[in-house]
Amino acid sequence: MRVCVLGAGVIGLTTAWELAQRGYEVAVVDRRREPAAETSFANGAQLSYAFVAPLASPETLRKIPGLLLSSAAPVRIRPTLDPDFIRWGLRFLAACNNRMVAETTRAQLALSALSRGALAELAQREALSFGLRTAGKIVLHRTRSSFDAARQQVARQATLQNAEGQQVLTASECLELEPALEIHPNEFAGAIYTPTEQIGDCRLFCQELAVRLQQQPNVTWQLGTHVRKLVMRANRVSGIETSQGVIETNLVVLTLGSAAARFAKFAGFGLPVYPMKGYSITARFASGAQALQHSVTDLNQKIVYAPLKEGYKDMVRVAGIADLVGFDSDIDHRRLTGMMRQAAKFLSLDLESDVRPWAGLRPSTPDSRPIIGWSPISNLFLNTGHGALGWTLACGSARQAAQMIAGEQPAVDPRWFALERRS
Repeated sequence: MRVCVLGAGVIGLTTAWELAQRGYEVAVVDRRREPAAETSFANGAQLSYAFVAPLASPETLRKIPGLLLSSAAPVRIRPTLDPDFIRWGLRFLAACNNRMVAETTRAQLALSALSRGALAELAQREALSFGLRTAGKIVLHRTRSSFDAARQQVARQATLQNAEGQQVLTASECLELEPALEIHPNEFAGAIYTPTEQIGDCRLFCQELAVRLQQQPNVTWQLGTHVRKLVMRANRVSGIETSQGVIETNLVVLTLGSAAARFAKFAGFGLPVYPMKGYSITARFASGAQALQHSVTDLNQKIVYAPLKEGYKDMVRVAGIADLVGFDSDIDHRRLTGMMRQAAKFLSLDLESDVRPWAGLRPSTPDSRPIIGWSPISNLFLNTGHGALGWTLACGSARQAAQMIAGEQPAVDPRWFALERRS
């Protein structure tokens, strides 16, 4: 059977790998001329298997009035009359309750556990080199209310299968654990530490995996190719019309990230995926400064810090901000400057030389869960909507998708990630 995977980011490449390993003939199609050129290019580098709390929550609901009025908040919402945004927003509001938070947490923990195992297996089997290591993760909370909510989330997750061991730290304990942080203990309430969390460079992973895929005799590539429309016959896809001609196929897997919703609309069905723009910089530490040892999330500022290596140089990936501003992927230099200003208060960084900025659109669903399952079109499969957890959930999502396509028993309850799940 011939399968066409639309998208060559981390979700598309891992899906193509899982399908190729099951013997399918796989064609990978992407508008960019190289893999991982968009959202997977310079993300936060954190593999957050335990920190899976959704953005939609009662706490976020209480903050929405302020987010609508502020242009400098870590989460920014630009109101629009776009019907897709309005529908997405209403579903987001409906998901801001404790029942949905608990269900999403349970679902994401199960998928992240599958993903962790699948990534470890793939990295070892194929000798992939992308800086994977267990660094541990510190989630820092600046306010007492945020810290109290986090402790409740730790207690909730501790009762669930696949939960990682998490530790509640005072501000002083946090700074003792990670002395590179340049923040006074009076500036935050406490932190949650997960020793088992990992980091890795998503783009390097994609480049390494692409090389392995190119060595597979049953995988072909159509990069630099724009998808125009589906060729349909009796509610089935028979081909993909592209800028390079028609690609005949028996099955299509949609992994186009934020562009997936527009594609679905042209195909005749709705997909609750909306772009949430994020930013990152990759920078050096200041001369003589202590390098960061752990992955750190400044939750209230919505900024993450991941220590990376480039050769023998210690680097840091600083990523964050969540802007609901439509499909504008350009760098807003005011937002980037604000993030860099916050980073300079947090770590001792060299922000005058070799700073590499990036912005990308995270494909987000209202409840923060990806959509993994069949579409209303009988041979069109969906694997999209991973939001800020695309890197974390990629290998698990790919395995889940391949199992469902092959008619195998999926490792995780597919109802949690179905297109028509309850909200």
